[in-house]
Amino acid sequence: MGIDIRTIILIIGVLHLMQVLVFYHQYKANKNINGPGWWLLWSAFETLAFLLMLLRTIPLLLPLVIVFQDGIVLAGTIFVYIGVLRFFDNKVVWKFIIPFFLVFIVLHQFFFFIKDDIQIRTLILDLFLSSVGFLTGICIYRNKFKAIAQTASFNMVIFFVHGCIFVYRSVMIITGTSVTAVFSPNLFNFIQYFDALVVGLLWTFGFIIMLNQRLNSEISEAKTHFEQIFNTSPDAVVITRLRDGLFVDCNENFTRISGFSKKNIIGKSVLDFNIWKNPDERGILLKKIAEQGFCENDEILFQRKNGEVFTGLLSANTIMLKGINHLLSVTRDITDLKLAEAEIKLKNEELQKINAVKDKLFSIIAHDLRSPFTTILGYIDLLQMNLHKYPVAEIEEMIEAIQISAKNSYKLLENLLNWAKTQTEQMQLNLGMVNIDNVINDVISFVKVQAIEKNISITYNQGSINPIITDENIVNTVLRNLIINAVKFTNRQGLINIKAIEKEEFVEIEVSDNGIGMTEETINAIFVDIVHNSQRGTNQEKGTGLGLTICKEFIEKLGGKIWVESELDKGSSFYFTIPVRKLEN
Repeated sequence: MGIDIRTIILIIGVLHLMQVLVFYHQYKANKNINGPGWWLLWSAFETLAFLLMLLRTIPLLLPLVIVFQDGIVLAGTIFVYIGVLRFFDNKVVWKFIIPFFLVFIVLHQFFFFIKDDIQIRTLILDLFLSSVGFLTGICIYRNKFKAIAQTASFNMVIFFVHGCIFVYRSVMIITGTSVTAVFSPNLFNFIQYFDALVVGLLWTFGFIIMLNQRLNSEISEAKTHFEQIFNTSPDAVVITRLRDGLFVDCNENFTRISGFSKKNIIGKSVLDFNIWKNPDERGILLKKIAEQGFCENDEILFQRKNGEVFTGLLSANTIMLKGINHLLSVTRDITDLKLAEAEIKLKNEELQKINAVKDKLFSIIAHDLRSPFTTILGYIDLLQMNLHKYPVAEIEEMIEAIQISAKNSYKLLENLLNWAKTQTEQMQLNLGMVNIDNVINDVISFVKVQAIEKNISITYNQGSINPIITDENIVNTVLRNLIINAVKFTNRQGLINIKAIEKEEFVEIEVSDNGIGMTEETINAIFVDIVHNSQRGTNQEKGTGLGLTICKEFIEKLGGKIWVESELDKGSSFYFTIPVRKLEN
């Protein structure tokens, strides 16, 4: 009785369909492991290929089957190779795989559409299939590890056998074996059906066993890791039976923290020991766990074996062991932390007192700063009573001293009070529509006398700056400080230039001079130090050391920025920005 090749093909197709179901189950059950999804694609493609093979008996469909069948077979084999790569967490080199497959498609179609030659088409398919088989076997050999070594070696041999089968078919074609119809019952055809039936089944079972061995290995590793974490955790970890509090296991840190040895507590109930300072809290905690399944970071008072009370931060969750509910609890000894919190609270109270003292200090300083005006008023009284008695030179000298003292004292007082307001958050923004050109011109007029005394020119190229919503007093104060500083540190007959540029989101103002400039060290300090040693000006003018600090805090309160560019002996340029606010409806 002859062997019906069609029946063999049908049986192989059904077996591949069963493999689809097997690998689908493996894929769904083991999504955390790479590989089974690609093997599922292989079995699906192989099932499709053998279905197409049966359709060869229909003359109208034969060309379509020839076009697609061999490509589907090779693609399925490539999917096996990709699945092995991903199973071992190797990177898939698509730059090799895609050209490899495309070369096959081009050659296969050429020897069908351009030069129809079944011998060469079959030879090309067999060579490509053997190549993929050997590559897969090599990949398994290179990546196998101890837990799956035996099964991996078995699969490696299977893939080498698979490759050798198609090498043998290639040799048969080269030595003159005629490629007849796929349904002819000859050795050439039987070899490939043997490969599809036996070899395919063997590597399917091999993959499943290898997958299970890997899962068992990972479970064993996870168990080992859990035990290591359990025993090395710096916290006290305990497993107790939920219904009666029976101790099942604990780590070494529990014995260290509690003072109870593991030997003495295992197999006994937590109720047998006075671990809970307030036993009623345990009932409340169990009720909470029963309602939501866990508790997290609950502060509980415990006591050690020697009766010493300590605060524990307890987190617990229910787990199932041998079908019985247990409680896994982790307790951190936060006694030291609670003491530290108490100390921090005490320090905060002290800091509040210090801040109150600081505010009082500012108030006293502000009061004392007004005392120089008593002296100034005294000089004025003397001048008023003796205006016609004192020489003109002496009168001028006294007036100049009064003027300098009054300006410096008032400037220091104003700056100190403003800075104190920013520190105590008493200062509120007073927003309104402000014409920047007018503010700049007002400040120039204010410092004009000081500039004239040193023959310094102040220029402002007034542009078309649109009015903006901001705090006019803050802008005025910042500008006044910057321009006064520029006058102070500019030599006689110097030049100060002021610019204002309107941008999309802010207005940028620049105050530049050709004065003495600053070192890098000075630049780094002027906006950082609360009070720094003010350098005397070019005419020995004294400063407060507070002006630029206030400028920075004022501008930042507006939401802008301030910075400086300077070079020693070449002058300085101060910049600050004012955000453009929109009118609220």
